[in-house]
Amino acid sequence: MTQESYMIFRVGGRSCAVSVNYVLEVSESDNLSPLPGAPAFVVGIKKFRDEVLPIIDTVKRLSIPKVESEDQPNKYVVIFEIPTDSGTKRFGALVDKVLAVTEFANNNIKVIDEVDNNSKNAPYIKGVVNSDDGFIYVLIPDNFFTQKDFQRLDNVMPEDFWVPPSFD
Repeated sequence: MTQESYMIFRVGGRSCAVSVNYVLEVSESDNLSPLPGAPAFVVGIKKFRDEVLPIIDTVKRLSIPKVESEDQPNKYVVIFEIPTDSGTKRFGALVDKVLAVTEFANNNIKVIDEVDNNSKNAPYIKGVVNSDDGFIYVLIPDNFFTQKDFQRLDNVMPEDFWVPPSFD
């Protein structure tokens, strides 16, 4: 039984998790600047260390209806790093609250087809874990952007946007 560490957070009143292997940092969602011409789910850009990163509205990207919650919406930004065909890319995703880091056994993650085979957000969801507080949606950050999204961002982002800083 293989286990993996996941960061659990709430977004739109729902509990979600991502592998900690994707997470670089969590920060407050202040100092966002608009990014004209970006895909509709990109709410702006934010400086992260020496980079300028696109920030996505996670609720819009996942196409999930919001549910009643006491959390302050979009209070935090989770900075992700994902592998792509053209190298590593970084972006931020708005979340309401970071809850914990925990481990799940891979066999406890139920594939989305087993839960809802009509789900339009299935490309973003690896599966769900049943917890004492309800379902936790296990997300796949690699799928948050399509190749077309990357091309569109390349056209509107600053020139060095996807280039990680050099430490030479």
